[in-house]
Amino acid sequence: MHPLLVALNAKYIHTNTAVRLLKANASHHIDFMEFTIKDNVETIVKTIIDKNPLFVGFSVYIWNVTLTQTIIHTLKEKADIPIILGGPEVSYDAAHFLDHWPIDGVIKGEGEKSMDALVAHYSEGAPLEKVPNLSADGIENPIEEIENLHQLASPHFLDESHASPVTRIVYIESARGCPYRCSYCLSSLEKTVRFFKLTDVFDNIAHELNRGAKTFKFLDRTFNANSDALKIIDYIIENHTPGSVFQFEMTGDTLSHTLIDHIHTHAPKGLFRFEIGIQSTHTKTNLLVGRRQDNEKLFRVIKDIIQHDIIALHLDLIAGLPAEDLSRFKQTFNDVYALGAKELQLGFLKMLRGTMIRHQADVYDYDYDKQAPYEIRSNHVLSKDDVTTIKNVEEMLEIFHNKGYFNHTLFSIITSHTNDYFDFFKRLHRSFHAKGHERIGYQIDTLYRFISDFLYQEGIHSDHIDMLKIPFLKHFKTKPKPYFEKITDKPLRKTILSHVAKTYNLDAAALFKHTLIAPYQGQYLVAYYNGTHATLYEYKKRPN
Repeated sequence: MHPLLVALNAKYIHTNTAVRLLKANASHHIDFMEFTIKDNVETIVKTIIDKNPLFVGFSVYIWNVTLTQTIIHTLKEKADIPIILGGPEVSYDAAHFLDHWPIDGVIKGEGEKSMDALVAHYSEGAPLEKVPNLSADGIENPIEEIENLHQLASPHFLDESHASPVTRIVYIESARGCPYRCSYCLSSLEKTVRFFKLTDVFDNIAHELNRGAKTFKFLDRTFNANSDALKIIDYIIENHTPGSVFQFEMTGDTLSHTLIDHIHTHAPKGLFRFEIGIQSTHTKTNLLVGRRQDNEKLFRVIKDIIQHDIIALHLDLIAGLPAEDLSRFKQTFNDVYALGAKELQLGFLKMLRGTMIRHQADVYDYDYDKQAPYEIRSNHVLSKDDVTTIKNVEEMLEIFHNKGYFNHTLFSIITSHTNDYFDFFKRLHRSFHAKGHERIGYQIDTLYRFISDFLYQEGIHSDHIDMLKIPFLKHFKTKPKPYFEKITDKPLRKTILSHVAKTYNLDAAALFKHTLIAPYQGQYLVAYYNGTHATLYEYKKRPN
């Protein structure tokens, strides 16, 4: 009999690093299995029972805690197997899970040093009290952080048959802990920032690149807090493979110009992706949650990144932080949207177990869901209606900005028309739902037709609205059915296409067969489809 570690991932493309770390750092044989939260409960339970494990360990997060609870109750009904929980969802409120779930213990914080002691208890009867970081019936061992990360074995050199890295995200660690103490973040509860050996980080990256991995995400909460950040960036530039992407969480106002300039000078476009959490531009709000943020410097850094267009940029906001009412959050949104990042995530405060903000819930009159992910409903300055308003804006932001259907074109149109982007998206939501679009799906042609009509109603000049035709036509590999009137007049088409074929030395027959012509800003736009992509040409001279 062997221990069995179970990971319930949010998606198939995710890879659970926790269970691999525990296996890699145990001196006993340990099995692990990965499922997704969409998998059938009965199938998962049967698979676990068939393994006849010594005990089962579940890695618990806010996205899988509900499913984990269901699985555990079902498992306990069918088999008497000891169950141990671990992970961020249970680490800082172990008593709740011990009181309400049929489990045998909780490993809090890092678990690499706990596994052998657990095996010794369940296989040899060793004292349970000796298990580091354990909470159990009558046992409350303190959380002990691993000071020297150099001693940990890498999870990247296990049996590769467990997961192909080609289609999945590979997670890399260069550090643990966070130097900041944001009151809503679980990383603020870790005592120290610790770093892995630089050569080990390089070895892990090289190994996964050799296996064919394409998508890498660093788990460091603040990557640029690592003094070796530039060395890691340079190693990636020197050793990356075509098509690979490396993603990092950064603190924007402390990003060094040396690091950014090095990437802009030496890295290919798209190799790096930065996630920068702005959260709020309201100084009072930031101070209340333990953040000190230089907005002026932060915005300079972001504008520099956007201008060079080498690093893919993702910005984050959090609605519902203390002292930021609807009016002030609107200012935060407008401040950040104006920067022009291609991705802007508008999230809502989650009252995570163990965080300071959850302990302060009464201070700020927070009403929040008592089930994961513990999202707020209202607070001392935001009513439930205010939260709904922000959610409406968030819905439109996702559809019309983050999904990338319109590239950067819609952003250019909006910012040339108004500087109150929050109210623009409010009106957009009102019109979108009034026309019933949420019931008919989000087909590309439907979305383009809707947004074109809406912009016209907003009083935006037709030449600006015409700009949407470019991303629409480029979206397709074969000739689409357009949302706008296309040119069908045969003599006119012949004149335009003959000119384009001659000017660009194209095959006239193929051009006539695979081309769509659209009126565009008083001229004509010619979209030629070759089966893999669209090439656009402008016919600037109207025929007499």
